[in-house]
Amino acid sequence: MESKILEVITKRRSIRNYGPGEIEEEKLRLILESARLAPSSCNSQPWHFIVVKDRKKIEDLSKDVPVGEKIIGYYASNRFISKASIIIVACANPHPITHSAAKVAGMDLLMLDMGIAIEHMVLTAAELGIGTCWLGYFSDKKIRKLLGIPKRTKIAALLSLGYPDVTGRSKEQKRKELREIYSINTYKKQ
Repeated sequence: MESKILEVITKRRSIRNYGPGEIEEEKLRLILESARLAPSSCNSQPWHFIVVKDRKKIEDLSKDVPVGEKIIGYYASNRFISKASIIIVACANPHPITHSAAKVAGMDLLMLDMGIAIEHMVLTAAELGIGTCWLGYFSDKKIRKLLGIPKRTKIAALLSLGYPDVTGRSKEQKRKELREIYSINTYKKQ
């Protein structure tokens, strides 16, 4: 049995080498539309996406995501995003009832909602031949200041987008076998 979505999922990679070329407005709109259509808890739609196209701001973001901050014994660097055509900053505005009640119950539905919307964008971009890299480690304080993000709004992730540099192709990542990741009726570690 064939599946078009599985073909897209199979070809998707985290791209850290971007070539030249700006992302066409109609493709960007499709990517954003796919996020808009994502499901969310109680249809709260907690997202707001800042589309950063300005080259100076992209350069500033590449310095603030972070570079030179010592984390867990090594220096983290996401400087590669300076070559991206666009950076999407995924912001989350928690619903006062839905997301608060879930937090009390020990579930972070806000971040689950954001993850679904971001993955919709990642898969749509892959289908359109656009590379992405999902960044979950960044300087919240610096990005908040640079983009004027309100205190109540949570920065969920950054997504770099650009046409992949074919000379820097990423190798295929090894994945577990299907039989290793599921069991039926009870938990069984293979």
